[in-house]
Amino acid sequence: MKILHSKIIGSGNNHIIILHGLLGMGDNWKSVANKLSNDKSFCIHLIDQRNHGKSFHSEKINYDLMVDDLHNYLKHNSIYKCFLVGHSMGGKTAINFSMTHPEYLNKLIIVDIAPKKYEPKFNYLFQALQSLNLGNYSSRKEIENELTKNVNEESLVFFLLKNIGRDSNNKFFFKANINVLHQNLIILMEKLIIDDKILIDTIFLKGEKSAYINENDVVLIKDRFPNSEIISIPNSGHWVHAENPEYFNMKLLQILKN
Repeated sequence: MKILHSKIIGSGNNHIIILHGLLGMGDNWKSVANKLSNDKSFCIHLIDQRNHGKSFHSEKINYDLMVDDLHNYLKHNSIYKCFLVGHSMGGKTAINFSMTHPEYLNKLIIVDIAPKKYEPKFNYLFQALQSLNLGNYSSRKEIENELTKNVNEESLVFFLLKNIGRDSNNKFFFKANINVLHQNLIILMEKLIIDDKILIDTIFLKGEKSAYINENDVVLIKDRFPNSEIISIPNSGHWVHAENPEYFNMKLLQILKN
């Protein structure tokens, strides 16, 4: 049984599990975890989901498998109650986990995603990565310049660069399993089937400027999650925790302490 890689910050008894989004990794949430760790009661687990970061690569990826991965991680680390935070793709993993293993959860915190189908609009990001022949570059700056030709937003270029590391021979490599993720993009963007109402206390944190949760989604969320609240984070888009970190961290701490 393969266990997901994680970075653990803090040593308290209240376990917080954070699941990143597509092409992300636990490290994207390190500044959030460092803030939370000021409260000595918290132990924050920054998970790399399969085919991401330092976790294992697999030819298969879907939400059932990612739920099993998380369940195995919790059992491996003897965690039987936790706060589960999931952003984007990680939010869908978290919602699925809450359907099958609700007994593990103190609270469910979903960041800027709804359990609906999304169009796979990130094809161009995968194509930008797949167009790179990493053996041709001697510096990260060269890779950055190449990515900039296909990706206009500077923040997205730096986000993609986090998926590129150097091995023991100083050669560049992809941390994420780029090809498998791209092949399964439609599966990862698919609607979640929620047959029964999810009764766990659930908070949805949405970016004020993000279109990922709209008014129709609010109706769906209120129906499927009767014990839920939707909180808008001002001056932020989809990467809520990075775009307005001060307000996001304040709200997250309130939710965890309430």
